[in-house]
Amino acid sequence: MGNFDGILKRRYGKFQNVLPSEDSICVFGRFIAQDQRPGESYQVGIKLSNEHGVAFNSDGTAYDLATYIDAVTKQAAINGCNIEMTAVIPRDTIARAANGEGAAYFEAIDFKVMSIMESAEFYREIQTLYGAGTDSTIVASIGTVNASISGANLAAPQIINLTRGTWAGGIWNNYINGKVDILQSDGVTSRETGVTVQASVSATCRLQLYKAGSAATVAAGDLIVPAGSVATACVGLQGILENAGTLFGISAATYPSWKASTFSAGSAGMTRAKVLGMASRIYPNGLRVGGTLFCSGPTFADLAEEADALQRYTANTDDVKRQGANALEYKSPIGLIRVQVHGDMKQGIAMFLANEVFERVGSTEITTQMKGTNRFFYTELPTKSGSQIGCFTNQAPFLRVPYHCSLVTAIVNAQDQTPA
Repeated sequence: MGNFDGILKRRYGKFQNVLPSEDSICVFGRFIAQDQRPGESYQVGIKLSNEHGVAFNSDGTAYDLATYIDAVTKQAAINGCNIEMTAVIPRDTIARAANGEGAAYFEAIDFKVMSIMESAEFYREIQTLYGAGTDSTIVASIGTVNASISGANLAAPQIINLTRGTWAGGIWNNYINGKVDILQSDGVTSRETGVTVQASVSATCRLQLYKAGSAATVAAGDLIVPAGSVATACVGLQGILENAGTLFGISAATYPSWKASTFSAGSAGMTRAKVLGMASRIYPNGLRVGGTLFCSGPTFADLAEEADALQRYTANTDDVKRQGANALEYKSPIGLIRVQVHGDMKQGIAMFLANEVFERVGSTEITTQMKGTNRFFYTELPTKSGSQIGCFTNQAPFLRVPYHCSLVTAIVNAQDQTPA
């Protein structure tokens, strides 16, 4: 064939993006209206206790009134978290990609804009779910190390696996070549920063991690966060749902209504009975309008299988009997509970968010230019033959009534990926 290279053309098929798209949880969180977006911060008035100046009497006398005990209200103060993407395009690439019909699958700038916007959605999603918070001690991570499999240190490189419960396959599908920071199990002591995720194997919950020249060795119990996010990120939904201290200026230890409910699946799979059991914990807290339970694929599979097992056919003569589900709903005393599968949800947890409670606070959604400027984030590099483009967002999740939400823990499913 080599002798015929001069007469044969190359033909190319349609460009394919094989990376999974985001099933964004942000769709369920209203971005606050423009006239409410923060200048200094976003403030929300929260009622945390009732009036208690009550007196009782049954002897018919002119009895004394009780000393008043005021209802307590406080201001919750929230600020958005900046997420900013940048990309560089060589000038020669811009020229080649624009050089006539069929020269490239995309114009170079079009491709880069599409790519950075997709990546901004990805990082927004994992910050919304698992943001590490603004303190030096993180409130959540994107994975806990189960064991070191091979490699003397990160320069080797090192192969590790994550625990069954903290594995979220959708995150690592999109994280190849991205960088993470690794903290020791105390959530504050750094193991190593700027570590590259070189490979991911979902079936065994494995990651290949690399940093040139690093003598650090990742160990069981270490925590992984996006690079540069310690003390600079928002508090994600997991951190809000797990909060038992002071958050947004209000103490959950003092005011129980500022604390979410928790429900353990008992180191087993989710069932209808457990979904309703979770609801029973929330019912005394006043929720009646329902909400959405966000879960991993294996959790959804267990719930859907249970629903199929309870199904009875009413037309046994049908040639084709349809089974399975792509959505589940449960009636409960707190209202209708919809189960929503999410690719970035950890296998061991599920998050129930009440309707009309989840909001996103910040100054702007993902954008490539500031409103009113008509100026695209595009800069000619002064000392290099190329250009830099970018996109930006400022936002953070907020639950108006954590008391109406719940974190389900200790979920172990039949179809979980398991560390090996």
